[in-house]
Amino acid sequence: MKKILLSLGLGLAAAVIDVLPMVIRKLDKSYIFSALFVWIALGLIIPSAELIPIGWLNGLTIALLCVLPVICLVFKLDRAAVPVMLVSAAVLGSAVGFFGKLLIKP
Repeated sequence: MKKILLSLGLGLAAAVIDVLPMVIRKLDKSYIFSALFVWIALGLIIPSAELIPIGWLNGLTIALLCVLPVICLVFKLDRAAVPVMLVSAAVLGSAVGFFGKLLIKP
């Protein structure tokens, strides 16, 4: 149970960091909730899945793989948002992977 709560906490922290600029820019609520739920889910997935034994690299890989379908949808609506989303996914995914490896012991 402790692992799940820590994972949810990591996902929620990443979600807040990702969503805060969206709220400030007053983007559509569907975009905000989408990002919120993606990061909460990634907070659970990244510490649990070990594709690569290096924590930050594992988080980076999983986050980019999971965000790519969303990026494909956003590309049609707003091409300028794609690089921002890629950087955000890379940075936050790496952070969730790093802290997941550090805080959540098997």
